[in-house]
Amino acid sequence: MSPLRHKLLRDIRTQRAQFTAVIITIFLGVTMFAASYDSYQNLTASYESTFTEFRFANVTVAGGDVTEFATAAAARPGVASVQLRTVADLPIRVGDLKLLGRVVGLPADDQPSVNQVRVADGAYLSSTTPDAALVEEHMANHFELAPGTSFEVLGAAGWQTVTVGGVGSSPEYIWPARDRQALLTSPDNFGVAFVPENLARQLAGTTGPSEAVIYFTDGAENDELAEALLADAAERGATISFTRADQPSNTALSEDLKGFEELAVFFPMLFLTAAALATYVMISRLVHAQQPHIGVLLANGFTRRQVLGHYLGYGVVPGLAGALPGAVAGVLLARVITGFYTSMLSVPVTLVQFYPATLLAGVAFGLVTSVLAALAPAL
Repeated sequence: MSPLRHKLLRDIRTQRAQFTAVIITIFLGVTMFAASYDSYQNLTASYESTFTEFRFANVTVAGGDVTEFATAAAARPGVASVQLRTVADLPIRVGDLKLLGRVVGLPADDQPSVNQVRVADGAYLSSTTPDAALVEEHMANHFELAPGTSFEVLGAAGWQTVTVGGVGSSPEYIWPARDRQALLTSPDNFGVAFVPENLARQLAGTTGPSEAVIYFTDGAENDELAEALLADAAERGATISFTRADQPSNTALSEDLKGFEELAVFFPMLFLTAAALATYVMISRLVHAQQPHIGVLLANGFTRRQVLGHYLGYGVVPGLAGALPGAVAGVLLARVITGFYTSMLSVPVTLVQFYPATLLAGVAFGLVTSVLAALAPAL
């Protein structure tokens, strides 16, 4: 072992408390970065996969002559599917509690071509049970509604009992937002129930659909096509029309993802800044106390570059010791966070992937932070 390396290890043992504190701080900073950034990437991938697998609408139009609009939209190049349905916001009563509910009409026996649902419990809608509903998972969990239970809906003919045939989740209500003005709603105030289209029209007191949802080829975004559809909808008297980006639930999810992305930078930077300051102070004191040693090293033939590299080692060692396990721990923690988050939001598809770039970036951040902090006093 070279004399400088022996001296490095001896000094680290002598000041192990200070070095341990720096290592722990770097470990926490890198762990938070890897966990939050990988969670952000996993959630983004999970949402995108859900949107594709369950054919989340690229454009939604309500009001006006939606039947005529749907016919015209289906003929446009780039449009894969158009689904007509009845959607009505009606009072719902679960036990003694009343809330504003949303009834969404779906085809009985078959999934819709747009905005499909995942059945988590029970069965999908059936023509043999025309008064059964598929309750959205957030509402079902909050009110403990399971297959075989029931709730009431205030329709055009008065209160009507609806049996719960199943519990499901939808890309439309990953975040159960009523509209863009009420993105944050309590389950006590808003819930969604998917019912056969005929029952939806009966409850709403209408004879035809009230909404059209359009899915583009492969679900890909197409701004030009979306603008043309929105303009056509406006000409046909639509009262509400929006793209996937402006859909209430997706808007809330996008804001939430931005928060994850910012968290992946802000909080780790706090820890890494603290680690850099601690490293700087520790090595500054070490260099000041070892001025005579430095003179002896130079007098014995060591070059200034060798001495500089030696004192940079006081940054490299805690940087690697904290960053390597921190990056691994963060990647593993991201899997737990992703699973917990998608379960809490009832996301139909959960994707957990390994991102080598996150691992490398975490190690690089931790190492660069400590080395830069050691550079100034080492010079």
